[in-house]
Amino acid sequence: MSNSGFCSKCGAELQPGSAFCPKCGAPVAPASASSSPPVSGLDEAFKEPKAQNYWLRRIAAIVIDVIIVTVILVVVAVAIAIPRFLLLGAAGMGSFFAGTFSIVAGVILFFYFIVAEVTTGATVGKRAFNLKVVGPNGGRPTVVQSLVRNISKIYWVLLILDVVVGLATSKDYTQKYSDRLVGTRVLG
Repeated sequence: MSNSGFCSKCGAELQPGSAFCPKCGAPVAPASASSSPPVSGLDEAFKEPKAQNYWLRRIAAIVIDVIIVTVILVVVAVAIAIPRFLLLGAAGMGSFFAGTFSIVAGVILFFYFIVAEVTTGATVGKRAFNLKVVGPNGGRPTVVQSLVRNISKIYWVLLILDVVVGLATSKDYTQKYSDRLVGTRVLG
């Protein structure tokens, strides 16, 4: 039987019929009749070390990006809060931070991703983990492509749904559903 898939030791992609991993040299066990190809990207993300490494890097990248945007938001919040407190007192602060500011935070995060991807192909977090966003032509995504692929980042529940639905409805573990809609990919 031919081997294909990923090395169980280092996660490198294996060519069909490989006896040894091309990256680390580990022996490759022959494919057994019981092993089956992944049913979906979600299946692959749970079983394959390469897919797990990829998603760990993507999660770490978004954490870095959220921290960067949070620092910016704290500076903006302080700049807005001080004059607002002086004019309206503590009562005027609650409604501002409970409603308006949370919406503004989501929008700023959303635009951070769009501007970074369209201008450089990656956010700061993605660059830290050697990831980059490409459009269908292999170059940087357009504004519309970046807008569509990042719309779910406005609210974390939407982002989780975007990832899970994308992985569950395709065998490709590298694309969220919104990425498939516009043909973008995160390479790395």
